[in-house]
Amino acid sequence: MVIIVRVVGERGKEVGSILWRCVYSFSLTLLCSAGLALIPQGAESLRLVSHPGWTFPVFIFSVAAWSTAAWYSARLTLGRVFDGTSLLDRTDTPFVNGIRMWLPRFLGIVPASVLSIQFQRMGQPVLALACFMTAFAMGVFVVKRRAWFASRFRRFDGQTTTIRFESLQQRTVLTVSIAIVLTFMLLFAVWLWPVEVTRLVSAPALLCFAFASWILFGDLVLTYYFKQARLPSMAALPLLLFVVFSLWNDNHQVTLLPAGPLDPPVIRRPIDDHLEAWLQTRVDSGALAPGRPFPLFVVAAEGGGIRAAYWAGMVLAKLQDDSEARFGRHLFALSGVSGGSLGSSAFAALVADAGASGLAGAPCARGARDGAYQACMRKVLQRDFLSPTLGYAFYPDMLQRFLPFAIPAADRARAMEAAWAQGWESATGNPRFARRFDQLWAGDSAMNVPSLLLNATLVDGGNRIIASDLAIDGRFPDAYDALDPVLDLRRMSLATAVHNSARFSYISPAGTVSACHEGKALVACAPGRDRRPWGRVIDGGYFENSGVESVRDLLFALRPKLAQWRERGYDIDPAVIVISNSPDAIAPSGKQDPGNARMETTFLSELLAPPLGLFNTRSARATFAVTAELRDMAVILPAGPERFLWFGMHSANDTPLGWALASETFDGIDALLGPPHEGKLPFKTVLARLPPQTVP
Repeated sequence: MVIIVRVVGERGKEVGSILWRCVYSFSLTLLCSAGLALIPQGAESLRLVSHPGWTFPVFIFSVAAWSTAAWYSARLTLGRVFDGTSLLDRTDTPFVNGIRMWLPRFLGIVPASVLSIQFQRMGQPVLALACFMTAFAMGVFVVKRRAWFASRFRRFDGQTTTIRFESLQQRTVLTVSIAIVLTFMLLFAVWLWPVEVTRLVSAPALLCFAFASWILFGDLVLTYYFKQARLPSMAALPLLLFVVFSLWNDNHQVTLLPAGPLDPPVIRRPIDDHLEAWLQTRVDSGALAPGRPFPLFVVAAEGGGIRAAYWAGMVLAKLQDDSEARFGRHLFALSGVSGGSLGSSAFAALVADAGASGLAGAPCARGARDGAYQACMRKVLQRDFLSPTLGYAFYPDMLQRFLPFAIPAADRARAMEAAWAQGWESATGNPRFARRFDQLWAGDSAMNVPSLLLNATLVDGGNRIIASDLAIDGRFPDAYDALDPVLDLRRMSLATAVHNSARFSYISPAGTVSACHEGKALVACAPGRDRRPWGRVIDGGYFENSGVESVRDLLFALRPKLAQWRERGYDIDPAVIVISNSPDAIAPSGKQDPGNARMETTFLSELLAPPLGLFNTRSARATFAVTAELRDMAVILPAGPERFLWFGMHSANDTPLGWALASETFDGIDALLGPPHEGKLPFKTVLARLPPQTVP
């Protein structure tokens, strides 16, 4: 027994020494392959490479680059005999030499093999075959290369295989140098042209190129070259730099537009004053008259990445198109979280374009078959917003993490916002998403553009922070007003305001918000004021993912003014629309049924139970908020099914969260808006409540 323990211990030390020598190629290859295969977002991102064009050839090349880097780095670091006392350098047994030979070969075929299996599971046999052929070609190459290239690795006395060597050949040094130079070229290309580059190099290809880059740098620079210089391996150095330099290298300050002397004043609308003016506008147009029912809609759009954005945007666009633009005239406000904020903001911006007579002539509206709003919403949102952000995250922003100073231009948040702004401008022909947030309500048509409440969460406190044209006051309990004069956010663009609500870690970073100081006191921001970090904002779903909590606060704030109008004989009928993108979502009501509960896993429960519990409360708080809103509607008016309308995405497919969906996934969501699925949603109920004719 003692002998067995001793042998196992010795073998364990040998294996540990081998794996540490090639820790980057081993860990990144296995963990990242598993991530692409097992994580739903990874599988969905792989669907992007099936689009026509150069995306799949570039992807296959990136997989080959990753495979080659994994094999090559492990081969060089395990094969080199360094001076020193390392166990690996002193050991020359059949067991160790066998691992030296076969581990690099195994790592070289893992990426393409795993992806081949994953594409087959996804119903993409052609792509699966291409990945299988890549893995097969890689396997043949790593086994036959010696015979093909007449390798001149030096044999040791008594050694029958050419596994170990004492120095690199010149061609090897040249190959590694070229690979590292190409890595930096891709880094700067993504940095300068994030959207343009990622139209060709999609998210999965960027991931593979990034893995190859990290493996080469980690194994060959931090391990190989340091040991060649008779220094310890620096493989753990990045982790140390990441931790230490985080004290000084925060480059995630919320992006602000430059200030100019001719900038218009910031538009802020007190809730009571705005409701009064909004209703009076409808009276003046003849749409609102005493004794005639007048529906007033408030919408809550749930979070959930591009899935939420597209579903919310298309539901709103369909209501607008089917009602011949009457729905928007009865829509007072939209409360959004994460992707729901993007869909809501895109709809409000389309309404603003229509009011400025710009929508009819927009590129996205030309030849629209099912309505201008739906056509434009598709053009705006059916895009890959993930690749630019990942490109920044894995290249310039990754480099930033290991520097002791901040480079704001490397912030990956800018790539996401630029992708939204360019997507909007490409579809509509105007830069509305890149303009100042409050200017969405500038111009003569401002009263027809619904208000927005974009919900974010404050990291340092956990409170809501709401960006809105409405003044967020004490009637929104425990919430901050993002456009408070003391906070330096009034010059953020519409894209930035949306992103603050959609900063779901770790794709998007927490955004640092500054406040203006005079001594220790907070003062209104103005040119020349002392600005200091005040807090960090993240995804609004961390507080509550449905957006209904802010709708409930708004309705209670509207209640006194609505009562005054009813006393004057106006029959104003508020209704709440909740747009949920959770697959098979059913409007919650009443007590929970124990039969619906599930216990998913007990694996590592001591470690995983706390974070899983905290994350799952995100959805539970959303369910609670919706249920509480259904209850509280009775405080404003007698409860009824037509005053609480639920647009759930009744889909059997669990579309993963993220910022990119394949074209077939978008088509699947579109299908839910047509027969027979359309009948399961209350479109007809909303349209039936609208007056038959209103005047613009």
